Amino acid sequence: MGLSIVLDDIDWNEGSDNTAGTQQSIYFINKFDVQIFPALPKLETATSLEALATVAGNIVLKPGKKPSRIYSTLETSSITSESQGDIDAVSFKNALKFLHPGNKAKADGFTRFAKNGSWYILTAETDGAIRLIGHPGYPGKMISAPGTTGEKTADRKGRTFTFQSVWGGPAPIFTGKVMVAPADAEGEAVEFELDFLK
Repeated sequence: MGLSIVLDDIDWNEGSDNTAGTQQSIYFINKFDVQIFPALPKLETATSLEALATVAGNIVLKPGKKPSRIYSTLETSSITSESQGDIDAVSFKNALKFLHPGNKAKADGFTRFAKNGSWYILTAETDGAIRLIGHPGYPGKMISAPGTTGEKTADRKGRTFTFQSVWGGPAPIFTGKVMVAPADAEGEAVEFELDFLK
């Protein structure tokens, strides 16, 4: 039995921008701070190829909660999507790797706090596409975070983090908003502005 989705042509427009890399801001949302997580696209109900790779709903945080922003050194961060599994059982391992410069106590404290935590992570590619790592079934998990003081004064000092999640496809593009729920039932949710160049 096949799926009802229609396969479109996938073309490349001559002269299109294809600048690699990610932007400097990375946002971490603790799984337990989330009131509503948007539905992930399903093969059975998607109407286009784009819909299969897009999370369009909003992430709604509990009252008083907010994402935590971590600075990443330019040209040190990337998202990779690697297929894994046997024939007829393929999934994707999606990983975010980035370097935070220095060895300050706040960053080291985050490392200790995040090491066994459950995270939803948002970061933007250079072209503005926001990618999501983690979902309720498999939140983002820290798998490595080596740090160094460096040996020479010309060396880079800092910590390189890698967080990963597994899903049925590459890390989806997030087109929704991050909202914070009101403290009382009569209030309205407020958008949390993400510091990304669109």
